[in-house]
Amino acid sequence: MLYEFTEPFRFPFEVNDVRTEIAIDNPDSLQQYVFHYKNKQTKQEINYILSKVIDKPEEISKQGKQLVKLKNGEQAYYEEDETSQLIWWDGENGFLARFVYYINGNREQLGSNKLAQSDLIDLINQVQQ
Repeated sequence: MLYEFTEPFRFPFEVNDVRTEIAIDNPDSLQQYVFHYKNKQTKQEINYILSKVIDKPEEISKQGKQLVKLKNGEQAYYEEDETSQLIWWDGENGFLARFVYYINGNREQLGSNKLAQSDLIDLINQVQQ
């Protein structure tokens, strides 16, 4: 399980807490990497999640998601609710990739802290090879 992932370097809010977790519950069937970028004061957080089901490629459920075009011509799928915004795309090496934005552990409504869709697209453009 040796992968090199490009992480974003420019965020739509100040990031002052960064951590990474690797899910190894069942490494023979699922590989998942989660990069957390957080502002401790505002409690805003973006998670960059890469997951891969071994021997069975994951597919993005397109239901309820808005199709958006990326700078490289690829497609991504955007969705939101009152407490989170998500954007999904097919990542490198068979990984399904997504950015998830929320506040205070996804327990608060976004309200005026909602990100522009272009902010999430910019994050994808930073990590694509």
